[in-house]
Amino acid sequence: MLLTVLVEVEPPSPMRYLVGAAIMMVGVVLPVGYMMFRNKRVPSNSSYSKQT
Repeated sequence: MLLTVLVEVEPPSPMRYLVGAAIMMVGVVLPVGYMMFRNKRVPSNSSYSKQT
């Protein structure tokens, strides 16, 4: 909410570009990192339980 208000109040494009880039980075990095984390943890867990 605050981010959108800031973008609407401040017209300068550099600020908008920075905010948009940050949102895009978070939106891309979070799901990819989460998927990689899950994919890396699940196989190791299954192989670990198989060994035991």
